Amino acid sequence: GEFGLQPVELVKLIMIVVLARYLSRFSSEIHRVKHVFISGAFVAIPSFLILLQPDLGSVMVLLSIWLIMLLISGLRWRHLIVFLLIALILFGVSWQWGLKDYQKDRLVTFVDPYGDPLGQGYNVIQSVIAIGSGGLFGKGLGYGTQSQLNFLPEKHTDFIFAVVAEELGLIGVFFLLSFYLFLFWRIYLVAQNARDNFSRFLAVGILLMLIFHVIINVAMNLGVFPVVGIPLTFLSYGGSNIIVSFIALGVLQNIRRNSIVW
Repeated sequence: GEFGLQPVELVKLIMIVVLARYLSRFSSEIHRVKHVFISGAFVAIPSFLILLQPDLGSVMVLLSIWLIMLLISGLRWRHLIVFLLIALILFGVSWQWGLKDYQKDRLVTFVDPYGDPLGQGYNVIQSVIAIGSGGLFGKGLGYGTQSQLNFLPEKHTDFIFAVVAEELGLIGVFFLLSFYLFLFWRIYLVAQNARDNFSRFLAVGILLMLIFHVIINVAMNLGVFPVVGIPLTFLSYGGSNIIVSFIALGVLQNIRRNSIVW
């Protein structure tokens, strides 16, 4: 009907809960290889299904959350190096047989967007132009030429940061990123004061999810990261992401209410 749902957004939060539960239960022996592979299997199954969608950006978010949560829980560095080598091998295999043609084009365009300025590189070029033209104070809310004249594609979702930079300028971007930093700092305090390991891992996982969404979206708007379709938290249009983000904040509020010291 009229109701739409992006399942991958809910999967991100569910996987954080699963990983938090597993890592808190085996926190004293998480350095053992078997726990690394078991926790990795929890992430690998949905990641495989998401790749079939395909949604490479969400897979990158899931894998990054899993890896950093492992590092925080006590993963040994030699294990990390082994996994990075495995990841490089899998990337090579995926490039040959797994990635779609448009996904390969995005990675190639990331290296040289001006190689195809009217095709694959168009989005990134227009985004960079919009950000640069905003100057210090911007062109005014609703007066951005790149965005309002529809030179900038996906201005309400993937490239909404470029719209903010063009219309509100460097000052607007500074305040926007300051609000995000303040939110991240508050979530960090929630994790630091959590009553038990499960709550702490859960808060850390949510923090990582929000951080990666912001970093990846801003980076791909600036042309320093491939365009992978990650929304900007609380700003991009999209009901599923916003609803899941607010659910995550509700979980954090519950952790805060039951924290040790506030």
